[in-house]
Amino acid sequence: MSQHGRPLAEGKPSSIGKVGGRLLPYLAPHKGRLALIGVMLILGTLVDLVGPYLIGVAVDQFIDPSGGAMPAWLAMLLGPSPDRRTGLGATMLLVFGAYLIIWALNVVEFRLMVRVAQKVLLAMRTQILTQIQRLGLDFFDQHEAGDLMSRLVNDTQVINDMFGAGLTRLLRMSLVMVGILVAMFALNWRLALASFAVLPLVAVATVVFSTRARHAFRRTRQTIGAVSAELQENITGVREVQAFHRERASMSEFRAVNERNRSANVEAQTLTSLFHPVMEILSTSATAIVVGYGGYLVLGFTPSLVSVGVIVSFLTYVRRFYQPIQEMANLYTQFVAALAGAERIFELLDTPPTIVDAPDALDLPPIEGRIVYDRVRFHYVEGEPVLDDVSLTIEPGKTVALVGPTGAGKTTMVNLVPRFYDVKVGAVRVDGYDVRSVTMQSLREQVGVVPQDAFLFSGTVMDNIRYGRLDATDEEVVDAARVANAHSFIERLPKGYDTEVGERGHTLSQGNRQLLAIARAILKDPRILILDEATSSVDTRTELLIQRGLSTLLAGRTSLVIAHRLSTIRNADEIVVIVGGRIVERGTHTTLMEAGGVYHDLYMSQFRRQEAPEAAPTMPLSALDTPAPAGDGE
Repeated sequence: MSQHGRPLAEGKPSSIGKVGGRLLPYLAPHKGRLALIGVMLILGTLVDLVGPYLIGVAVDQFIDPSGGAMPAWLAMLLGPSPDRRTGLGATMLLVFGAYLIIWALNVVEFRLMVRVAQKVLLAMRTQILTQIQRLGLDFFDQHEAGDLMSRLVNDTQVINDMFGAGLTRLLRMSLVMVGILVAMFALNWRLALASFAVLPLVAVATVVFSTRARHAFRRTRQTIGAVSAELQENITGVREVQAFHRERASMSEFRAVNERNRSANVEAQTLTSLFHPVMEILSTSATAIVVGYGGYLVLGFTPSLVSVGVIVSFLTYVRRFYQPIQEMANLYTQFVAALAGAERIFELLDTPPTIVDAPDALDLPPIEGRIVYDRVRFHYVEGEPVLDDVSLTIEPGKTVALVGPTGAGKTTMVNLVPRFYDVKVGAVRVDGYDVRSVTMQSLREQVGVVPQDAFLFSGTVMDNIRYGRLDATDEEVVDAARVANAHSFIERLPKGYDTEVGERGHTLSQGNRQLLAIARAILKDPRILILDEATSSVDTRTELLIQRGLSTLLAGRTSLVIAHRLSTIRNADEIVVIVGGRIVERGTHTTLMEAGGVYHDLYMSQFRRQEAPEAAPTMPLSALDTPAPAGDGE
């Protein structure tokens, strides 16, 4: 589908200084390595400046020996009157040695900076994932996983590129430009001033292009997030796409999203490509000024105000001075993309979690499991109540079944207990503690959830059951599987408990995934258990297996069960009927049927047809131990 969640922010870009200031702390842990890189950059810059100077010396002393007295350092190296060929060869060897040193320093700098960049990338991605896990479910109701993945992967990668080779190149070029300024003024201030006559035009062009480019690259980061979201949605929903033969429509929607990304990139790259010829014209103009004005200083004065060798050095210096500016245009593309990515990352990191521990939150002590809903009101959208003045008390160890039409508020009601959401009005209390007054960790450690669609992680069967309690031994995992009636089908898997279940457990049937979820909950051993339609998506035969596991799991625990199966409802200690966000009836199956109210109508229209299969002779337990085939087609 082409409808995507709203972006995190659509305000104006933050200032470069503000974004850059927030990036600097990521470099702080690497001060030592960065200091070494800085020393190498300075050394490399100094060596880099020597090359043009040596070429000028070679011209004035050995090619056209009319450039004045020999420098003292050269006289000490070669003697006062060296042979011109020997002197030229020695000077060229010095030039070659200088550039060899520069190459070696570049290699070491690059490796060091790449290490720093990778550590920064790890720290940033860890921080993002930590923030994502802190955010409440209301955040994920409004934002797409694909866009969040883009921030975690794509946006951090462009920052990594900047912190890697890009940052060292930028620093080196900046130092080279400063060094060239000093060297040129030291050689001849007149020619230096003439060389920099076009600098004001360079500054204006840079400001104009940089401002427009930053806005353009900010759009590219936003649109690539939309592309990632569209891809993630189509990959996750590939079965539905194929089932409804929506391949062409999905491709059409993807092309539309990708077209927006293409347009944004074309605009950004066009601005960058326009900057290059402008800088080329300005740098060529500076070279022409050096040749023209330098020739005037040689030919127009006796003695000349500058030597030919100095002009040659200046030609090299001018090219080297404006070349970094052109290269900075390339780096600026990378730089503004990194800034745009950083803005999106900081937007996510700055999103305040809506579900947080109170400053004075207490650790919830071991509980008995008494749950009280005290005049609870809740809404997802202002003005559209989902729960309206709900009051309910569930005694420890009791099983309460929540029934009602779709959208009545059943799932919302159970989600308030572990604080997946917070009530808007009223309170939810566990053993007398308002759930908002205790730490989420201490609360959720004592609450277990078995959802309708059990989520399994990529890994082994053993790993997925152990997710309920990470310090559990293999024996405890196996015991939990036995209690959940999952052990039999697990043993028949190719590698038993070491079988890889694949992404989301796609190699297992829905029923088997549900049994593993029950085993996971048994291993956790919670005092409060939430079952969200745990048997609604399986066949009757598999349900019998699951019911056997649930009967053990429910024993002695306070349980909230959202049920569409009559067997689950009948076994409950109390049935709560919810309609339109309000509790309209409460009681046992028998009393509610005798009352002839809403539950009676639900039973007659929805549950009665389940009586025949459940009344059929129960198959032997040995038959139940034979697992359903792997796969989703039960």
